[in-house]
Amino acid sequence: MRGKLRKKLINCFSEYITDHKKTLIEQVLDFRTRHITIALEDIYQPQNASAAVRTCDCFGIQDLHIIENKNTYTLNPKVVSGASKWVDLIYHSEEGDYNTLNCINSLKDNGYKIIGTSPNKLEKSIHEVDIHQKLVLLFGTELTGLSDEAIGHLDELVHIPMVGFTESYNLSVSVAICLSILTQKLYASNIDWGLDKAEKEILRLAWYKKIVPRPEILEKEFLKQIDQSFEKGHKSR
Repeated sequence: MRGKLRKKLINCFSEYITDHKKTLIEQVLDFRTRHITIALEDIYQPQNASAAVRTCDCFGIQDLHIIENKNTYTLNPKVVSGASKWVDLIYHSEEGDYNTLNCINSLKDNGYKIIGTSPNKLEKSIHEVDIHQKLVLLFGTELTGLSDEAIGHLDELVHIPMVGFTESYNLSVSVAICLSILTQKLYASNIDWGLDKAEKEILRLAWYKKIVPRPEILEKEFLKQIDQSFEKGHKSR
């Protein structure tokens, strides 16, 4: 959609949204980022899958990549608490067992460094991760962790420090800890980590549509008026 038309649609929908919600959306947009993203490989427990989406929204992470090789990613509405409306879920599920590699290659092509987590304390700590390059945190299944294929294509492997007897954190807790550490480093840096103007406009319109009742009818009527106005202006020449 062209920028001018998108702005007109935003203004149209804006009339049906309260000032409070519009202010909240702008505040959220200011903290949204694609500098860091999350990828989940073959997650099968709905509670953990849903908690990860909710965590991404809370930390301002806009994109969550879903790799489906053997398991289908299922959300639990009670846990996700509506967060899936505000986070872009990007599915990699069309190539059988090759979805992991396709996801990784796609992210690398877009400038991302691929980081996996490990319980091995000999690996670098998550606290030591350099956040100047765009990065994706790749997490595996709750039982077996990342697949061999995923591990073989990582740029870096890190661990989350622990001092107890348990070998690893719950998946959703791991996501939350990593994002807490990395986003704080991001905020303290001089990196231009925010969304650009066009990205914000696209999200603003998408979110407006999710707030306004029956947005497809309003948009159809608005576009109809635009077309009629154009035809009228064309005929008067």
